[in-house]
Amino acid sequence: MASETNVSEDDIIRIHDNHGNTMELLGSGGQYLSASSVRSGRYPNPVTNIPRLRKMNVNEDDIFLCAYPKAGTHWTWEIMTMLLQQRSEYHPREKDSHMYEFHIPETLQALERPRVFNTHVRPNNLPEQFFEKRCKTVFVQRNPKDIAVSYYYHCKNLIQFGGTFEQFMDFFLKEDEPVYHCAWYKYTLEWEQFIKENPDHPVHCIMYEQLQQNAVEEIKRLATFLKTPCDDKLANLIAEKCSFQNLKDATLKVKKGGKSWTVFRKGKVGDWKTHFTVALNEKFDQYLQRHPTSSVYTYDI
Repeated sequence: MASETNVSEDDIIRIHDNHGNTMELLGSGGQYLSASSVRSGRYPNPVTNIPRLRKMNVNEDDIFLCAYPKAGTHWTWEIMTMLLQQRSEYHPREKDSHMYEFHIPETLQALERPRVFNTHVRPNNLPEQFFEKRCKTVFVQRNPKDIAVSYYYHCKNLIQFGGTFEQFMDFFLKEDEPVYHCAWYKYTLEWEQFIKENPDHPVHCIMYEQLQQNAVEEIKRLATFLKTPCDDKLANLIAEKCSFQNLKDATLKVKKGGKSWTVFRKGKVGDWKTHFTVALNEKFDQYLQRHPTSSVYTYDI
């Protein structure tokens, strides 16, 4: 639909830091995407598309992988597709082919079942039938400091952010809307609230750090949630195929439209320590103290 890529100047939201850097955003329901990416046709205009997505039909066997950007979405999505097909073979397409907010409803409806959607949206922007049919949900979290570092490089490549890392942190730590995609603390708190208030909705939580530390056990735990058989042999094969370097290479060499340079960098735990100054770390800690989450982090903040 042509209307989904049209951009009205009146809809563009411009946010600025104190160093002359600007981000141009388009949003709906507290979710903001890059205006330049919409103009280029990379994904539909969220102003018109997200309201349509919320009305789309959902199947009871649809699975939703939900994570803040750079929390491990590609990694987890590939593991899930391998578990569902019961073999350690890469999906022929990138996970963006199943990314909820990157497509109009008609495109998503045509995907082969069982559909494994992945998304960075807040709970309020998911389809109404997602709640009615209680679709299985996998929620992935990661150290927010490592997220911030990875997100900085992602934005440099994808939306040509021209500032330094410390300048980018002015945007990341912005506490009032809008924020590119949405504020990390709001996203996290809203998902935690949804999980707490909907104990009958099937949700499986994964920590990026635990998946990296003990991939085989985490893969088997995920398989149990998905109700798919997974012995030690298959879990080890999937863990090997989905190691950071192997998945990065496959994204570029195996998948249609591969672009590993924009989504894979290091994948390391604790890389934030090589980027944060003492002052920035103190500022980030204060941010976390102002917005405490209920998650029990098992890694060094």
